[in-house]
Amino acid sequence: MKKTNQQRRQLLAGGVATSLLAALPMTSHTATNSSGIRRHKLVDAIQAANLPQQRFSHMVYSRLGYGITPGVFDQFHWNQLGANDTQRLSNFVAQQLAGGVDGPVDTRIAQAGNYVTLDKSLALLWNHHHVNPGSGERSSSRPRYEMQRLKFLRATYTLFPLRERIADFWHNHFSLNGDSFYARSTLTSWDRDVIRTHMLGNFQAFLYATARHPAMLYYLDNYNNSVSEPNENYARELIELHTLGVENYYGLEDQNQVPTIQVTERGGPWGSDGIVQEFYVDNDVYEATRCLTGWRVNDSSSTGDTGAFMYDDDRHDRFQKSVLSGGMINIPANQGMQDGIDVIRLLANHPGTAKHIAGKLARFFVADDPPQNLIDDVADVFYQNRYQANQLELVFTELFNHAEFVNPANWQTKLKRPFDTVVSAMRAVQTNFTIKPDDDNSNNFEWRMDDTGHYPFEWQPPDGFPVQSNYWMSSTALIQTWKTVDWVMDRSNSGNYITPLRQLTVSVFTPNPDDMTPENLVSWWMTRIFNTAPTGGWMGDPVFESVVTFLTQQPPDQTTFPGWPRDLTIPMEDLEDNSWPYRWHERLRGAVSLILASPYFMQR
Repeated sequence: MKKTNQQRRQLLAGGVATSLLAALPMTSHTATNSSGIRRHKLVDAIQAANLPQQRFSHMVYSRLGYGITPGVFDQFHWNQLGANDTQRLSNFVAQQLAGGVDGPVDTRIAQAGNYVTLDKSLALLWNHHHVNPGSGERSSSRPRYEMQRLKFLRATYTLFPLRERIADFWHNHFSLNGDSFYARSTLTSWDRDVIRTHMLGNFQAFLYATARHPAMLYYLDNYNNSVSEPNENYARELIELHTLGVENYYGLEDQNQVPTIQVTERGGPWGSDGIVQEFYVDNDVYEATRCLTGWRVNDSSSTGDTGAFMYDDDRHDRFQKSVLSGGMINIPANQGMQDGIDVIRLLANHPGTAKHIAGKLARFFVADDPPQNLIDDVADVFYQNRYQANQLELVFTELFNHAEFVNPANWQTKLKRPFDTVVSAMRAVQTNFTIKPDDDNSNNFEWRMDDTGHYPFEWQPPDGFPVQSNYWMSSTALIQTWKTVDWVMDRSNSGNYITPLRQLTVSVFTPNPDDMTPENLVSWWMTRIFNTAPTGGWMGDPVFESVVTFLTQQPPDQTTFPGWPRDLTIPMEDLEDNSWPYRWHERLRGAVSLILASPYFMQR
């Protein structure tokens, strides 16, 4: 048995999985890398190989969630949503955004029994895990540790995968290194009180919440920003990443040299004529830094040590300032904390922020190079509703119901990142695996996911995990992702596999056991995983043919047993017992792993 498993893993890492990709249309051929994997060949193959005759529902489930989930998110349930795909999409988006009781997730959390930080307030998290940390469930890193695992549990079993994808977008946008000093002990609060509380609300309120949370205050050093020692880290990322974006940077110019635009706002940080800079320059960063001095955390250097936000007027720069105003004074002297609030108002409601956020949303959910009219229309909804309490809900509704979102030219244009691939695989094959703290299987899973480069909250720079497909097309990311999926297919506890491939297969073919040939077996699994089949069936499809070839190969180190004929029935008892020499259960797990490693599955 070991030899067969080892052989399959070797094939997955360097042979069959690569041949699955290489068998598909290619646009170029380039040299091999040091490991012998043809990186650019993999890239070209993935870009070229689209799932044939992809259904509208498959596109929606892949983009707005984690792919097909048989019995929950499949064509049958899609058809129940309305009379046509336009109506179904609108209803699906509305239901997902509305959310509700997430019974499968709640049940698994309760069964796990050791997600101990979920109901702790920020004050309690701070006291238990920062001020008075211990070991195990009281360690300083326990909140981060739980949030990392809970992210997988939620994504794999939620009834509201779109909400999880939206939370993922905002976690990436307001990215934190989960291991930073204040973040690791308060990450439960960051996820609950900041990201999930505001992710469909008003962006200005959202931005204000991020600016005041100890995780962000510490991560980008604003807790240490004072009039005597200004620290521009947070102000720079606030402008360059969280709001205007680098596309709105004007370079090394004076503020009075920047082109201006007119907005409808008047008074406060806006001039009486409504004229503001169209772009920002470095001096806007420096001036914003001054506005945000004195914003800090009630920590051990203060009375109370509660972890709450506090404003320290003694550390604040009280003088007048100029932010996005062409060099004219728009932040009066002696405003105190209002200076920082004014900066957040200016940035959150600037037309450039609407364009930046719209572009990021389109690249995250639609395509690496999205149509400009999609960005423009989403930006317009963002800007026109900037004072609405449900601003972001309206933005997402516009994005997901847009004509360019449903345009087939934009389908299958993005590669799933490792997290999404693994979660999609577990949902597609009904893996029964409650990822939880203090669990050997979960620890083992973490080690493998960490090797993919996409383990939650471990991206250290403030720009978030890359969303561009090219970044994840490295041989390392692909191979480690496939190895993680392979582990999910193979993992068992005393013979009880966490992914019930054998049970599902037996239940389907038991009524007609003579039909269980390699061809029919692969065809059934591909149809189940993709919730579709080409007109005329899968026969001749390059992925199908490659998987059948794997399934029917001659047993290793055998000369007396030939390869298995592709149209010959596989004995049901041999599959159930994993009988020598063909080891059909192992072959089944390998075949499904290879389907999940195919370009058809890797794209969204």
